Amino acid sequence: MKSKIKKPAFSYPLAALLMAALVAVFSCNKELADKKDFSNNTGGEVADAQKQKVLYVIVDGARGESIFKSPTPVLSRMIKNGMFTINSVSDENGLNATSWADMLTGVDKNKHKVISEDFANNKLTDYPMFFKRVKDNTTLRTAAFGISQSLSSKLVSNADVNSTFATDEAVKTATLTELANNDAAVVLAEFQGVDKAGAQYGYDASVPEYASAISTIDTYIGELNNAIKARANFSKENWLIVIASNKGGAYPVIPALMDNTLFSKPLLNSFVILYNPNFKSTIYNKPSSLTSLPYAGSFGRLNGDTIATVDATKSNLYNFGTTGEYTVEFKLKVQAFGTLNAPIFFKTSSPANSTTGWWIIHNGSNGTWRLGGLASAAIATPTAKAMETNRWYTIGFKIYFVGTVRYVQLYQDGDPVGSPTVITGRSVNNSEPLVAGYRSGYGNTAKQFIADIRIFNVAVPDATIKDYSCQVALDATHPYYNNLIGYWPALDGTGTLIKDQSKSKNDFVFQKSNQWVTFEDYDSKFCIKPSPELYKVVPRGVDIPTFILGWLNINATGFNLDGKVWTPTYTNILK
Repeated sequence: MKSKIKKPAFSYPLAALLMAALVAVFSCNKELADKKDFSNNTGGEVADAQKQKVLYVIVDGARGESIFKSPTPVLSRMIKNGMFTINSVSDENGLNATSWADMLTGVDKNKHKVISEDFANNKLTDYPMFFKRVKDNTTLRTAAFGISQSLSSKLVSNADVNSTFATDEAVKTATLTELANNDAAVVLAEFQGVDKAGAQYGYDASVPEYASAISTIDTYIGELNNAIKARANFSKENWLIVIASNKGGAYPVIPALMDNTLFSKPLLNSFVILYNPNFKSTIYNKPSSLTSLPYAGSFGRLNGDTIATVDATKSNLYNFGTTGEYTVEFKLKVQAFGTLNAPIFFKTSSPANSTTGWWIIHNGSNGTWRLGGLASAAIATPTAKAMETNRWYTIGFKIYFVGTVRYVQLYQDGDPVGSPTVITGRSVNNSEPLVAGYRSGYGNTAKQFIADIRIFNVAVPDATIKDYSCQVALDATHPYYNNLIGYWPALDGTGTLIKDQSKSKNDFVFQKSNQWVTFEDYDSKFCIKPSPELYKVVPRGVDIPTFILGWLNINATGFNLDGKVWTPTYTNILK
C-alpha cells in the first residue's frame, strides 16, 4: 500500500560498496596533490573546451535514499569513480518546476522566480538555462530530450535539438541517437518513469514497482554510458556524466528517523552523481547528528537592574483594553531566581497587586510564576510546573472571548496551565512603558534571559500555540504572523536596541549598559529550524550548472550563480 510504513531492507552489497568508497576517500595520502579546481577556468587549465563533453541525466522523483536500495548495478559501478550523495535536498516547496529551474540555471528561486508549476512570472531571461552560457562561450552542440512539455518549452533554451516524447524509452532512444552523432557535446535527458511509479505505488525502495522503475533507469544509464564509450573519438574526448533527481516523493517516515530538518523529508530527498572515469570516489553525507540542533545567538542578559523598555508613547499598543483578543509568549531562562517576586515582563508602574497594568513575575523563588493585573487576583502556576535554573521555558498568556465572556489563560511550553480566569469588563490600560526585566523601586532582582517575545492581536488557537512553542524563530509560515504587533527575537547581539521585527517596529532599548552574551544551548524541547548553510554540506541540484560550466572551461564568475563549487579528486590528473 502506498501509505503503509515499511522499514526499508538495506542492500548489503551496496553497504559494503559505500564503506569501501569511504575508505578510499579517507585513506588517500595524495589527495591534495591529485585535486584540480576548474570551477572558474579562463582557458586551457584542464583541457580544450572542444574535448570536454557532458551528459546530464535528470531522474524525476527518485529519492536519494531509495536509489541504492534498489537494484542499480550500473550506478553502483559509477560511484566508484564518482562524487555522489544520496542526501541531497531539493527546494522545500517540493515543486518539479522549481527544482528543474535550480538544476538548469544554477540559481535558486529567489533569483529565477520559478515558484509555480506553470513557470508564471519567472526571471529566466535574467537567469537562463546553462545552455545559453555554453552557446555564448563555445561552439558546442546542445541537445535536450525529455518527457515534460513545460520543462522543454519554458525552461530549456539555446538548444540545437529540443524534443519531448511520450515514454522514457523514447527519450532513451533519442539520446542514444544523439550520442552517436560525432558533434554531440552537451546532452540533457529527463526521465519521468520513476516519478510516475512513485505517485501510483509509493516512493520507497520497499515498493516493488518503484524499485523496478529505478532499476529500469539504471539499465538506460548503462546503455547511454556504453554509447559514449562506442563513440569514434571517445579516446580523444573527456566526458562528465551527471545523474541527479529533481526531488523525491512523499512517503511516511519512521518516527525514529525524523530529525526536524529537510533531510528527513522524503519529498525533498534527491541524489547527485558526478562521474568521470578519472575521479576518485567521494561520498558526501548529511551531518551525523541532526536530532538536536542548538538554540544559538547573542542575547541580552537582564542581570540585576538591567532592563529593556519600549517607550511609553509606543506601548499603548500593548494595553489590552476590554474588547480585544491577544496572545503573549516569550522564552525565559533563569540563572538565579533571586528573592521574593522578581519581575520578568510587564506593563505597569510597579508589578504589585495594587497597581494598574499587567505583569508576569516570579512567584517567590520556587520556580513558579504568576500573572497579575488582568484578573482581580494574581494567577499562579502550580508547583508541578516549577521551572529549573539554566533551562529554557516558553511561557505566556492568551486573552480571548467565549461569547460575551472574556477570559485569560496561562501557558507553559505550549500547554495550558490551570483553568481560564474570567476578566470580562476589566481594563488595566495605562501610560507605562513595556518592560523586560527589573523595575526601579521594586528591589527584587533575578539573573535571567528573555528572548523570542511575541505579542499577537488575536487569540492564537491552542494547537498553534503548542506547535510553535518549540520554535525559536517565526516567519511568514506561522498562520498568524500578520497578527504580530510585537516580535522581538532578542538575538541581535550588538548595540543598545532589541529590534522589533513585526510591522510595529517598536524596538526595546536597554536602559543600562547592555550585556550581550553569546550562547549555544541544546534542549530537546526546541525544534530549531536549521540554517540554509546546513544543506550545503552535500552537492545539490543548484550546484550542477556551476560544475558543468567549469568542466567545459567556461568562466562562470560573472553569472551570479548560487551553486557551490565542488572540486573533484582525480585518480590521474588530466593531461
